[in-house]
Amino acid sequence: MSWLCLLLTIFLVGCGAKEEEETVQEQPEIPEQTEEKQEAPTRLLLSEEALEYMYRDGRPNGFDFGGVEENGHFYYEFTRPEEPDFYLRISDGFETATVRYNGRTMKLNDRLNASGYAWGWNISAGYGGAVSGYGMPFWADMTGDGQPDLLYLQGGGGTGIHEDWCVAYDLAAMEEIPILEPWEEMAEFITIETLGEEAGYIQCLITDDEGRTYNACIAAGYEEETIWQEFRYAPIKSGWTTLDIDVEAGTLSAAMAFGMEDPRFQTVHYMGELTTELAYDTEQGAIVRSAPVTVTVYPPDKV
Repeated sequence: MSWLCLLLTIFLVGCGAKEEEETVQEQPEIPEQTEEKQEAPTRLLLSEEALEYMYRDGRPNGFDFGGVEENGHFYYEFTRPEEPDFYLRISDGFETATVRYNGRTMKLNDRLNASGYAWGWNISAGYGGAVSGYGMPFWADMTGDGQPDLLYLQGGGGTGIHEDWCVAYDLAAMEEIPILEPWEEMAEFITIETLGEEAGYIQCLITDDEGRTYNACIAAGYEEETIWQEFRYAPIKSGWTTLDIDVEAGTLSAAMAFGMEDPRFQTVHYMGELTTELAYDTEQGAIVRSAPVTVTVYPPDKV
């Protein structure tokens, strides 16, 4: 009897162990859930070629260029690391510009072109191919008071046409510094007389206000022998004017092409350029012509 009880006990224990082994299941590993974060696309401020051109010599004019959003609006922004409280912000559509310096903020004045439309505050370092544009800030002491002034130089054009304009702001006073453009005065500095035609060129005599004379020529472009008599010099601003800023000297260099009006096509054939310099005048409180007008005549292969 004891033998049978022992065998029965061993049998029951073995069955229980087997049953327990069959019911224990290994849980599969659950892969760790990782949340993929998608960064917002970076706004391309300018084309890669334009940005590369802008930074070709390092920081453009001592500024850093970027963009910022404020109150739901995007602005292009120029800053200066050495002036932490300065920025120049230009609206997304280039319509308005605002400057901040030493805790004061000012909206820059709109500039109207000859047709009465406001110039846009376009941003470019000159890249653009055949039809080029330029629009950049400069940091210079124009008034000579030891305080920085902000200038914005802009220009552009195409074949035979180019026009620059510049505005200046006294950041200490937070007000615009008037710039008296010298174009009309420069144009009236000379007179031009046609002398005749020779080897396909109209020969001209230029006389300036000081009585100095210069010989120049332009391509005739016509078979008629007397067409040269109809060419005229109009002492008005031409279609090719440029301004350059000398940051160290605090001056502007102005250049304007001049030539003769073509009576057939109502265009101007350039034969040379007039140059001068502008600087701040304390009595007038403005940037005005500060140097004589000089006359440079193009060689025949350039006209």
